[in-house]
Amino acid sequence: MQALICYNPFSGKQKFEKKLDYVTKRLKTKYDEVDVFRSIDAKTITTYVENFGSNYDLLLVAGGDGSLHEAINGLMRLERKPRLAYIPMGTVNDVGHMLKLKKNIKGVMDLVLASKSVKMDVCKISNQYFIYAAGAGSFTNVSYDAPSKLKKHFGRMAYFIEAARELKADETITLELDDGNGNVIKDKYYVILALNSKRIAGFRLYRNEPPKLNDGIIDLSLITKSKFKLSIFYLAFFFLLGDRMPGGVKTIRTNKMTLRSEAPLSYNVDGEFAFKEKEVTIEVIKEAIDIIVSDKARKRYF
Repeated sequence: MQALICYNPFSGKQKFEKKLDYVTKRLKTKYDEVDVFRSIDAKTITTYVENFGSNYDLLLVAGGDGSLHEAINGLMRLERKPRLAYIPMGTVNDVGHMLKLKKNIKGVMDLVLASKSVKMDVCKISNQYFIYAAGAGSFTNVSYDAPSKLKKHFGRMAYFIEAARELKADETITLELDDGNGNVIKDKYYVILALNSKRIAGFRLYRNEPPKLNDGIIDLSLITKSKFKLSIFYLAFFFLLGDRMPGGVKTIRTNKMTLRSEAPLSYNVDGEFAFKEKEVTIEVIKEAIDIIVSDKARKRYF
């Protein structure tokens, strides 16, 4: 059997390279061959996995949510997909928290070698795949605009510091939602969030219906205009209260939805800028990948 390690040397506090030999030695107790790919630029993990991933039985990704996002986009283009493992090394690590994977490399490697995997959904927006979140509207760009030094020193609060600089961006979006079955909704919104997670930007959201990661469903949360002008404080209330926020939030549970706006919108996907388009379709590919998770995550989300 063969294993591939893909890692981002710039993630978080940049400590993974010191642990690379340890991870490689642990994998060699089970895999005959272990190869390593070091990311050198954005999307290089995607390209490498798409070109060579089908040669392996295990793909282990070490980095932040962005590195995992790159790996997923390579993985989903393969006919033969290796099993996926993830060592969270980023600043916020929403996916790592969701899958109950801590920054404990020994603990993650114990899980990897035990091969405790599950089938998990992957979401898609336009031509990009994502794991946990896509969004557009006011402040959704702060996750990729916030400087890495700010995130390193302030963690998740860096997103609010960056958002505070953009209060002038309180603009509504006229959006049409079409489920493909003749049901069309048109309204004005401040923020659009497609979520397959209870976490975003380091915050745990309250959801009326806790998400399952293998049910083929995604939550589309729309923050509507309220009697109060949207501000960083209003958005903070959503992060703190989630679906319990009184008024201003509409959540639609769906497996596929087309969104049309009057002007092109900038979409953030898994915390990174993805594209700018007027029409996108969000859909869920049910149980698309085989991924190693903790026992706690298996019981709670699968």
